[in-house]
Amino acid sequence: MTIKNQLLKITRSVLNPAGYDIVKFKTTYPAHVIRDQLERNRIEAVLDVGANEGQYSAELRKAGYKGKIISFEPLKEAFDSTSKKAAKDGNWTVLNYALGERNGSDIIHVSKHSPSSSLLPMTRLHNDAAPGSEYLSEEKIETRSLDSLFSELGITGMRIFMKVDTQGYEMLVLKGSERVFPSLSGLQLELSAAMLYEGEELYYTICRYVEDKGFRLVRIIPGFVNRSTAEMLQFDAVFFRK
Repeated sequence: MTIKNQLLKITRSVLNPAGYDIVKFKTTYPAHVIRDQLERNRIEAVLDVGANEGQYSAELRKAGYKGKIISFEPLKEAFDSTSKKAAKDGNWTVLNYALGERNGSDIIHVSKHSPSSSLLPMTRLHNDAAPGSEYLSEEKIETRSLDSLFSELGITGMRIFMKVDTQGYEMLVLKGSERVFPSLSGLQLELSAAMLYEGEELYYTICRYVEDKGFRLVRIIPGFVNRSTAEMLQFDAVFFRK
């Protein structure tokens, strides 16, 4: 018996007669929920699409995920910040472009709140629900489809999980990944319940789309809430193969 188990046995012998017990702590913190799903589904590589400053991938690492990460971030300042975080991590690569439906270039709107930056115009609802998220400038960026670059990533044959947080641009990312879909084991998509960016597809359209591709919904993670109405405007949906 290990020292840890001996201490646990002794502690339980004191607490149990008083009606208490010690159980393994299970957190509902989003990164831990995702880490658990990655382990259950034996994921070997994570595509972090819309990495911003690397918050998502950094939290996954803290939660214990040790597999390969490839982050995609088009904004120069956010890309530099993510690259610094990944510099000491030999299994984390950062690429300076956006994923979309096709290869080319585009103009992204840069928000005062950097994670709200988008290739799409922001609606009044978003501005009203999140004061301080207004656009301040524009930046020319490179866009590529996942279909066109997948073979360059060095993850062919791995069990792959793709997270997409692109502020209303999720459907175009998915459409640029259609040939790759058979190689994906799971998805995490930020979805909107109301129109926050002009021209975006809402949650029900995207859910039907990925379900038709052979995925099933396994988890909902609460997201952006309008504080004045208590209405949830965005949430993350996690899908795995049926």
